[in-house]
Amino acid sequence: MKNLTGTSLSGTSLTRQRVAEDYYATPRESVEALMQVEDFNGNIFEPCCGEGHISEILKEHGYEVHSNDLIDRGYGETHKDFLSEDFNTYNNIITNPPFKYAKEFIEKSLEITTGKVAMFCKIQLLEGVSRYEMFQNTPLKRVYVFSKRQNPLRNGSPVDENGKKWSSTMCFAWFLWEHGYEGKPEIEWVF
Repeated sequence: MKNLTGTSLSGTSLTRQRVAEDYYATPRESVEALMQVEDFNGNIFEPCCGEGHISEILKEHGYEVHSNDLIDRGYGETHKDFLSEDFNTYNNIITNPPFKYAKEFIEKSLEITTGKVAMFCKIQLLEGVSRYEMFQNTPLKRVYVFSKRQNPLRNGSPVDENGKKWSSTMCFAWFLWEHGYEGKPEIEWVF
């Protein structure tokens, strides 16, 4: 019998390294699912725009979108560090942050918005003592859990080096905060 390790049990690849700068772009169907269940009033800022995977879809839906990324991948109006630099106030933020900095991205996003903040993250975002404290003190309104696995695009590519689509064992969700919301968070499923 093959030895089981934490890595193999969690579905992590034993042959692939993590992607540089945690660049796992958001698939089109993930963004479209959010567009089917939420409306956003006013402009939208995408602080982790990568190559524009989210931004371009938002524009297709008629939104005024401003895009930034720390790394210049040929897309975005600015290339600044979202967590350490100043930004204008926006109505909304929609992004897929590096998971290890998700809490900091959420807090900063809530500081510079007046409407909604939507974060595409692993469902594990709900775990952790420091995040628990954050959830108690922020207006989390809804968590949209995907009923079907979402496959983030490694380095922005929809396929691997052999032309095969990526597959993931991780569960993803859209986490949505809305300024002024005071109720308990709701859980809904999207397809």
